[in-house]
Amino acid sequence: MPLGPDYHIQLGDTLKIAFLFQPENDMDLVVRPDGRISLSAAGELEAVGKTEQELEGEIRERAAKHMRDPVVTVSVTKIGTQNIYVGGEVFRPGVVTLVPGMTPLQAVMEQGGFQPTAKRDSVVLIVPTADGKFAASRINLEQVLTDGVPERVRLRPNSVIFVPKTWVANANDVVDLYVRGLIPALPRVGVGYSLNNSGGGSSGGGSSSGP
Repeated sequence: MPLGPDYHIQLGDTLKIAFLFQPENDMDLVVRPDGRISLSAAGELEAVGKTEQELEGEIRERAAKHMRDPVVTVSVTKIGTQNIYVGGEVFRPGVVTLVPGMTPLQAVMEQGGFQPTAKRDSVVLIVPTADGKFAASRINLEQVLTDGVPERVRLRPNSVIFVPKTWVANANDVVDLYVRGLIPALPRVGVGYSLNNSGGGSSGGGSSSGP
């Protein structure tokens, strides 16, 4: 299943690790919820966010400490189920399986919809970025519900939708509290973040972090 050189390994992906001259070290592994894999020849490694070639290089470097000239290939043999996370003032906070084209409102409805206490015009969308940080933005789902304004945002894997009780003045607080504290699957991603559109609500369910 060729994915191309730009594919970045994700949580739940199945990897085939092959050593050309030391086949006894070959392994088929699933990337764990902490984003890591464990190899007898190379120890614990961070896999999420790396390309196959990048992970090959890191395994080769580690294995070379006790192997002579290891030749390693990494291939993704199965893409893991892609999830997003919905929390805050919804009826069933938790994980949602991402389907192509899913919007923030669709994800919220998958979890039972908004609680009466939800601040629907100040929903925070937090998206992991390729550099290991987060981009956070505010989206206005009240306009989508009451005025029929179309949603422009399509969700990406491992995004977080947080529905607050009150207007969010500082999205940094949501990143710190929710992503770093309450999502065990992403502990190593939240080393930092950047914020887009943190000064006010965006119209039409739009977001500067959308594709």
